[in-house]
Amino acid sequence: MEYQLYATCPNELTDLLAREIVSIGGRDVRTDYRVVYFSASKEIAYKAHLSLRMASRICRILKEIPAQSPRIIFDKARKIRFHELFDATLPVAINVFAANDGGKISNDLIGSKLREAINDCFKYYLKKTPNRSSWNAPIGITGYYNHRRLLVSVDTSFESLHRRGFRVEGHPAPLKETLAAALLTVCEYDGTMPFYDPMCGSGTIAIEAAQIAINRAPLIHRQKGGFGLEYLHDFDPRLWQKIRKQLMADERNSKVRIFASDIQSQYVDISRQTVKNAKLVNMISIEKKDFFKTEKPAEHGLLIANIPYGLRLNDTQISKEYLRALGDKLKNSYKGWRCGILAPVSAPLKEVGLKPLRQVPFLNGTVPVKLLVFDIY
Repeated sequence: MEYQLYATCPNELTDLLAREIVSIGGRDVRTDYRVVYFSASKEIAYKAHLSLRMASRICRILKEIPAQSPRIIFDKARKIRFHELFDATLPVAINVFAANDGGKISNDLIGSKLREAINDCFKYYLKKTPNRSSWNAPIGITGYYNHRRLLVSVDTSFESLHRRGFRVEGHPAPLKETLAAALLTVCEYDGTMPFYDPMCGSGTIAIEAAQIAINRAPLIHRQKGGFGLEYLHDFDPRLWQKIRKQLMADERNSKVRIFASDIQSQYVDISRQTVKNAKLVNMISIEKKDFFKTEKPAEHGLLIANIPYGLRLNDTQISKEYLRALGDKLKNSYKGWRCGILAPVSAPLKEVGLKPLRQVPFLNGTVPVKLLVFDIY
């Protein structure tokens, strides 16, 4: 069986995610705004849910239908065989997104017509009234409205895929795991060299680096029932377990050391607990340190620092003096290292005083940021 799928992500990650999808066997891969479309066998689709580091969600396309009016949406959507997809007892959430001509029919009205179509389908074929609740729904039906067409899909992720299943709450502005994976990818980290995050916050980047080093699928430890695909009628538990076992068997032993530190004790405590939950205690060393008073932890390696700004500083202002001191520290103490600095685009980044190998824009939450990559000689 061949599925038509798409994976969502921030727009600046689409090319990176497309390459990742190709690497696990996805076919017919193409990018669009904040989405990567691809086709896959059931086996590759299952692998994608467990293995993709930069995808936010994965959806299976059910049908693209004309959407010139609410009546047409209902008439066409009711022909989708929802009753063959999931059980009538399950809560269903419906989410509608609109592109350039979204104002012609409101998202709420489109959603109501999809809900009517689902109800009609179950009543006609099974003589059953489906569950009308959307609270904590494992079934997510998504409509994407564009140029008077509606792409109807089922969200097979359930929770966003950046939720790996081990994060500890308490940090005011944790970096998303998908963004951490993108930073490591841009810096070309392959897990064969030491890694250091000197301003680790909740420990997200260090954990992603450790998972790369041991070739661990990032969502392999998500609990049973944590994916939307598990609630569909065509879910194959034997194949699912086979893929999980294959991915776990592909993990490798690694002697690469991952280092992390932060100047604030509460963040060190949060990082240590998160690392424990991620079962990576033997790989990741976390200490309370002032980065400007430390030396490099190995002769060569990769450093990525998400320097404090926004909620961690109560504003987005980073001083010229701080950036000069940061550049001096890298020049004087990190020869032989590749260093990535993530900072707001509004910061006076030229004050670092180093010529970046590359500069890549991202969004960290709502803050436009830039990753500057330096090779220190």
